[in-house]
Amino acid sequence: MTGKKKENKNGLVAPIGATEIDITLISEDINQPRKEFNKETLRELTETVKLRGVKSPISVRPNPDKPGTYIINHGARRYRASIDAGLKNIPAFIDTDYSEADQVIENLQRDNLTSREIADFIGRQLAGGKTKSEIARLIGKTNPYITMHAALLDLPDPLGEVYRTGRCTDVTALYDLTRLYKANKEEVITWLALSTQEEISRLDVYHFSQFLKLKKTPSSNSTDDRVSSSEGKSHTTSAKNDDQKQTTPNSLLDSIYNLIKKDKRKPHDLMQDLSSENKEFLQSEIKNYFEQGRNCQNIVQFTIKALQDGSFSAKGSGALQLIAFLHGMERSESFDLMKILEEIAGQQEAG
Repeated sequence: MTGKKKENKNGLVAPIGATEIDITLISEDINQPRKEFNKETLRELTETVKLRGVKSPISVRPNPDKPGTYIINHGARRYRASIDAGLKNIPAFIDTDYSEADQVIENLQRDNLTSREIADFIGRQLAGGKTKSEIARLIGKTNPYITMHAALLDLPDPLGEVYRTGRCTDVTALYDLTRLYKANKEEVITWLALSTQEEISRLDVYHFSQFLKLKKTPSSNSTDDRVSSSEGKSHTTSAKNDDQKQTTPNSLLDSIYNLIKKDKRKPHDLMQDLSSENKEFLQSEIKNYFEQGRNCQNIVQFTIKALQDGSFSAKGSGALQLIAFLHGMERSESFDLMKILEEIAGQQEAG
């Protein structure tokens, strides 16, 4: 290997610019923050390397334990693809100042790290004595960013399972769900067990949190719903627990339906408890199905399709949407959200 030399702050000497290095003298960093490699994209990169070679040099540093060999700073994918392509040498820059933080920054800039890989790096830094603020400055992120990723290091078992299986990988959603879990352990466990979503989004967690908040808000007419005897109270509590096990809401519409149908909340009182944002969402979502009913050209075909894809059903959000659709079909009526909600309450009384 040839090239000009420069001396870094540690007094070490390294060539300037890229040089060809025997690929057998290079090894991957066991502490490389990136652990997951997509097999398909790696295969595609290998084919490109076979055809065109490695156009962008990797970065390496001298291996302090084995003089004359090198450890990869960044470029592990190109290194692996080069091996698979059968190359003997690979172009590389030798950078003796590279650190694990630089590796993280490099991968963050390329959006190449999973949330778990970032969390593992933060965990090692915390174990080494750094504060969250110091880690944030080190990789150019905010303190909340570090806090949310650090929460992945100590997820409760039910949430850890949700993360490991890929049902929820959104860091913010997991952070918010962890906070809900600490205050509502049994409700969160039940929701996770009975929820039908393959992927739990930030919005799903938000709607669930709103449901929990509404459930804890006492109704202005709660005195009318009290059961006089302790036996009656015990029966009501048991019934509510059974209802919760049978159907757990996974959206704001499900929450509204269950609070009216199962918890006997009066629609007028419930609407007063909703935030303006949730009122707007509810109004928009239900009106959309009302308008679909009003403008539908083939009612039978539309209804069958909606039943098949779950938009319409006998309970939950599907029931609300179906009732709105049927109101729209009448065409003589103008949209009235309260009338639709009152119909849910009326079904409850009739049942």
